[in-house]
Order: sequence, then C-alpha cells, then structure tokens
Amino acid sequence: MDDLTLKKLENFSGRKGPLVLIIMDGIGICENNDTNAFYLAKTPFLDIIQSEWPKKKLYVQLKAHGTAVGLPTDDEMGNSEVGHNAIGAGNVVKQRAALTREAIESKSLFKFQKWENFVSPITSNKKTFHLIGLLSDGYVHSHISHLFGLLYGLKDSGVERVRIHVLFDGRDVPPKSALKYVDDLEKELDAINLAQGFDYRIASGGGRMRVTMDRYNSDWGVVQRGWEAHVCGIPEIFPNYEGFFISTREAVKRARSMDSNLTDQYLPSFVIVDENKHPIGVMENGDGVLCFNYRGDRAIQISKAFDEKAHFNEFMKRCDPQVDFYGILQYDEKEHVPRNFLLDPPRMQNPLTRYLCNEGVKQFAIAETHKYGHVTYFYNGNKDGYIDEKLEKYIEIKSDPSETIKTNPKMKAFEVKEELEKAINSDEFKYLRVNFANGDMVGHTGDINAAIIAAETVDQCVKEVVDSVSNKKGITIITADHGNIEEMRGRFETAHTLNPVMLAIVDSGYNNEYIINERIDRPDLGNIAATILNLLGYEKPDGFKDSLITFI
Repeated sequence: MDDLTLKKLENFSGRKGPLVLIIMDGIGICENNDTNAFYLAKTPFLDIIQSEWPKKKLYVQLKAHGTAVGLPTDDEMGNSEVGHNAIGAGNVVKQRAALTREAIESKSLFKFQKWENFVSPITSNKKTFHLIGLLSDGYVHSHISHLFGLLYGLKDSGVERVRIHVLFDGRDVPPKSALKYVDDLEKELDAINLAQGFDYRIASGGGRMRVTMDRYNSDWGVVQRGWEAHVCGIPEIFPNYEGFFISTREAVKRARSMDSNLTDQYLPSFVIVDENKHPIGVMENGDGVLCFNYRGDRAIQISKAFDEKAHFNEFMKRCDPQVDFYGILQYDEKEHVPRNFLLDPPRMQNPLTRYLCNEGVKQFAIAETHKYGHVTYFYNGNKDGYIDEKLEKYIEIKSDPSETIKTNPKMKAFEVKEELEKAINSDEFKYLRVNFANGDMVGHTGDINAAIIAAETVDQCVKEVVDSVSNKKGITIITADHGNIEEMRGRFETAHTLNPVMLAIVDSGYNNEYIINERIDRPDLGNIAATILNLLGYEKPDGFKDSLITFI
C-alpha cells in the first residue's frame, strides 16, 4: 500500500480558518480588447486582484492547455476535464486524447486481443460495424484523425460494411463548421470504398447538445433522440425538416435553413436514406458498435443505453437490437461503463484528496450540475463517489436546462455561493473547493453580451466568498481551469482558448511568510496541489509538481 503520510512544514502551519479553492471555469487571460468579455465586463474585485496582487508577489499566470495538462501537443486547447485532473492530481497525467492517439497512430490498438474479439464476429458473419462520436478536431471529446485511423484499421481487419453516426460540434470548434468535417470524412470514405469495394457511409447524426451527448443525467431526451436516429433510423421531424435525407450535407443545410441562428451543436437529428427512402444505418442483431469519443462525461449515458438492455428504463426504446457495444476507453470505472472497452483509461492513484483524507482533513466540494463532476470525479483522478465519506461532503446545485444559459447567464452561481458560504461559516471544513461554471458554459453560447453578465456574476461571487473566508481568518486561492470568454471573436465564437489562467492567493493573515516561486520555469495547473498542501501546512509528497509558493 502506498504511503500517504504527509510531512508538516517546520515554519508554517496554515491559518486558523479554512483554505478555499475557487475555480472560475473558462476564464483565461489575454489582450484587453472588444472581443474579451472579461475585459468588457465590470469586474472591480478581480481587476484589483490582477493589478495589485502581482506587486505583492501573490499572483502568477498558469499554463492550462496542451502538454501542460497531458494533451498530445501544445496546439490543443485545455478543457474542464483535463484542467481539473491536473489540479487534483498535482501532476501532468497523460490524458485520454494522448492515449487514444498513440494507440491508433501506432496501430497497436488493432493488434489487441480485444480488437480481434470485437471485430472477428462482424467480419465472419458479414455484419455491420457502427461508429458513434463527435465529428471534430477540437481534441476535447474526440478527434477526426482518430476516426480516420479507426476506419483504416477496420479496412485492414476486413470489415466490409461500416456506418458512421456523426455528432456535430460547433462548441470546441467554429460554430458552423460541420460541413468541413463532413467533406473531409466523406473523402476518406470514398477512398476506402473505391479502393476496396467496401460500403462505408455516414448513416445518421445531429448536434451534440441536442443529440446523444447529454451528461450528468441532465436530459435523457437528448440521448433518446440519438438512440432513435442512430439505432432505429428514426429522426426528428419538424415543418420543412423531414429528418430523412440522401446526404449529410443536405441535412445540415436544411436544418440551418430552419433558423439562421442555429449553430452546429444544436442541429436536430437526421437519418440518411437510400434511393428507396430506407434508412441505410439501422442497427441489427449481431452488429458491432464503437463509441469513439474518449472523454467520459458525455459518453456515459449512451453507453448505459446499450449496456443495460432490458434493465434500462430512462426512456422507452422504439427498437432494441442485440449488438456488441464497446467504448474506445472505459468512461466510468466505478460503475464499469461501458462493460466492454478497448483502452484502459488514465490512472491517477493518489490525487490530492486521498492524501488529505489520510491526514484527516475535512473537505467540501460544490458546483452546479454542469461542473459537478469536475470538482468531484475528474478532480479526484477519474474516480466516482467519495474517497472517504466521513471526511468529505459534496453538494450539487441542479442546473437549469442548457438551452436557458444564454438568457440566464447568471446560471446558479449565487445558489452555489450561498451553499459554499454556509459550509465556510460552519467551521466544519478545513479545505473547500468550488467551481463557478458561468465563464465556460456561457462562453460556449457565443453571445458576448451574455458572457459579460457571466463575468460580472463570477466577480461578485468570488468577492463575497473571499470576504467570507477572510472573516474566518482563512486563505482563498483564485484560479481557473482553461480559457473561453476572454476570446469571443465574431458573433459565434464558442471554443476554448490557448490562453493562460490566473492564480492569486488572498491570505487574511499574510505576514510575508511566502511569495510566488519565480524559479518555476513554466508554471501550470499541476502546481496547484502542492501549493494547497503548503498553505495547509504540509510538504508536498514525492511525485507532485513543485509548489507555486516559496517560504522566505
């Protein structure tokens, strides 16, 4: 068993009050201009922090993207999953994106016994192989290059009939870029079909926020729409949108003609039909299905719909073929979802929470539904539930439906703040963490006016939390997990950014005991865990990155 004992610092034992970590989701740092919603907003408290705290040497900018958070290259934007992984793990963890890319590019995936067990019955019985996932190069939930690699792996394995059920992004990539990815995919399909005489085609799809990719059980209707389109060949039907099309391009164009403001992430489900108007991709007994999304949160529910079969009761299935379902990775280790998967997920054995539980430190975590899994599951090293229920308390504030975010950019921030303040004032917890979701979730709407309100909301909440912590003679760490609302070019800029994020320490009892450690060459989110430990009065354990502070 690993030794989780922490050594106490000789000259610093923390403060009388609690330590609170505030994660401002999706708020990065960049040039002050008219595309920066954070700059345009009235944020008096955070403005003071950014202008005055560097002089106190209690402020630093952190890298929050690319290799610093375990992504394949520095061209990849950070995201909430990898950001919270890095914060909670105290180190760089090779992420699902990197593991998937390596396995596919090296072709080692196609040599696994699991792959052979999955594919062989399909080839021998002349059945269809189905691929479901996000058609995107955003590198958050998937990457189109992984899909291409899987297609050529299937070709080399002798699978003759493939159907792809595409989910459009418009969130981590430009909001109306779906046809670019469709064209790129169809070129690869045409090349395989022409060279091999195979039958590889797109069969169905829709926008990720309307079809298939729900998370945290927020809206099972999203998953039901995906099930009916992908599995049953039954699309949504609206006036002037019959849901059945002879090409994916036609489906996208028809959906956009319904509403010029409709971005890719909200496109309705569609089904591709043949010349006889029969769906070309209905799933049948004996088919194989692979979800090629590597990120877990938005793949769990569709996986359960396949795995739980007769025991599934979240919605009435209009068809339920007996298929062999796999995930590219396992999405939830505790619940074993899905039961079958090709790659092992990243391993983070001893995150910060485990060390603190071993020391008997009482902890609290809170967020609204959209980010609740990030301050719990992802923060705790992709582990669901409590590490020690006697020492921890987690609270989820139920989010309103996603479609209301643009019109209600304050979301549930004040409800989250109020519950956090109750926990602070209870004197029960020594370490508390909170995620304010507004910057990221509102940033994804592409509405800069809504994003300005979101920034102002977060500023007010952060100030009030800091005041509460200071009244209790505690310490607050203010940071973020990645950027978003600081770059909102044009009408529909929805993606994350490559920008750094801030970290500031507000210490009610500060007496020049420590300053930011300027010897760290490229500080990043992985340095936060050791910093938390130092501010609680502990040395960092072996394996954690260096602390952002040094004692003087």
